[in-house]
Amino acid sequence: MEKNKDISNQFDTMVRQCQSMNAGKLRISFKREDGYTIDITARLTEAKFDDEFSNEELKYIKETMIEKISSVSNKEAAEKAFDIVNVCQELLGEPLFDSVDEIVNSTL
Repeated sequence: MEKNKDISNQFDTMVRQCQSMNAGKLRISFKREDGYTIDITARLTEAKFDDEFSNEELKYIKETMIEKISSVSNKEAAEKAFDIVNVCQELLGEPLFDSVDEIVNSTL
């Protein structure tokens, strides 16, 4: 019973770390000598993170943000969309764009 309480306290500590860092997800991994690895993740329940999107979803997000960049006149919004496009590019293993203008010119 005492071991279960210790593990529960460790999980509570992970959640407090997430909360104090304002992180949606915290992962800890332990490699054992017997060839096993234990992965423990604390995360916000309904949140979805970049490593959980399929390639199809990433392509949709990227295309949507490219449309946003092409149609928005607000520089701040375009820069945010630019960052999202480059995250998708990286996760898809595609080359990153250097600027908003490069994205706009590539879609003309």
